[in-house]
Amino acid sequence: MGDHIKADLAAIKQCSRDLNKIHGEFERHGNPADEYGHAIGHGGLKDAFSDFGDTWKKTRKKLMKELEQLAEFTRTAAKAYDGVDQELAKAIRDAKAQSKGKK
Repeated sequence: MGDHIKADLAAIKQCSRDLNKIHGEFERHGNPADEYGHAIGHGGLKDAFSDFGDTWKKTRKKLMKELEQLAEFTRTAAKAYDGVDQELAKAIRDAKAQSKGKK
């Protein structure tokens, strides 16, 4: 293991927020093909658009699940790093207080 661990907590927290925003966009904007299917006159094109819509629905659900998992993972990582940082800071403060008391 390395001598030092560095984690940009702000970047990790922002990543989690951004992933949640993307998840929300996927949730709010279901299938883009639904909006335009009625405007397509050609049967073959309409079928292709419908196939895209069906595939998109499946892919969208998978992506939403993965986005949710990644958002939770980054949120948990940020909390863990923050906790370790606080514990280390407390240990340093306690060690300084003890060393001052021994003098």
